[in-house]
Amino acid sequence: MEPYIRMNTEFRKEAKSDFETNFYKLMNNSVFGNTMENLRNRVDVKIVQSWETEKIQKLVASPSYARHEIFRNDMGGVHMYKM
Repeated sequence: MEPYIRMNTEFRKEAKSDFETNFYKLMNNSVFGNTMENLRNRVDVKIVQSWETEKIQKLVASPSYARHEIFRNDMGGVHMYKM
């Protein structure tokens, strides 16, 4: 990622308009933001209807299981960590 930052920084120095300057600034910020993003905070939510026991047992037994939440009597969500 670092070579892209240097390259965009050089392009930003050589920019001839405000648009180009702002464009390369945003490019640098997006690269930095993606490197600082915490992937552990991402979750998948599997919606389960009518509580099919086989499907729920499979999801709960998975190592990526985080927690579950009941929305209604016949619908719930199972939070899964990203693998």
